[in-house]
Amino acid sequence: MMQNHNNGFQLQQVLNYRKEIEKVRKVEFATAKREFESATEVLERHKAEADQARVEYNNKQASVVNAAELQMYADFFRRKTGDIQSQRVQVDSLGREMTERREELMDAAKDKKALELLKERQMAALRRERAEKERAFLEELAIQKAHR
Repeated sequence: MMQNHNNGFQLQQVLNYRKEIEKVRKVEFATAKREFESATEVLERHKAEADQARVEYNNKQASVVNAAELQMYADFFRRKTGDIQSQRVQVDSLGREMTERREELMDAAKDKKALELLKERQMAALRRERAEKERAFLEELAIQKAHR
């Protein structure tokens, strides 16, 4: 049986390490998730600004619009389109990063859980062993008492 001299769990240090790894992975996942959500909000804001400008542009088209104004809108739409495209790339990248961190967290949690189960089983086996020894000892005492 895997136990040390004080009948503790021999792999306790490994379990403690895995608990710490899981904590680190939780922080990394939370950070990646926040970054993804923040980038997604920026993307949505860019899209909303572009939509709002399109509505303004369409409303102004009905009235006479001068060339300078048209150029201003064209420049804005070009810049916004670039912003949206680069933000989409960033959102996709951060989404992959978040998925990776989630998988690492799940792996760390599984590793920790496996050791916790092993520890529970070993501790239960140890309790059964102690109870059996105690029962045998009490039976021996009863037998000795009966022979006296």
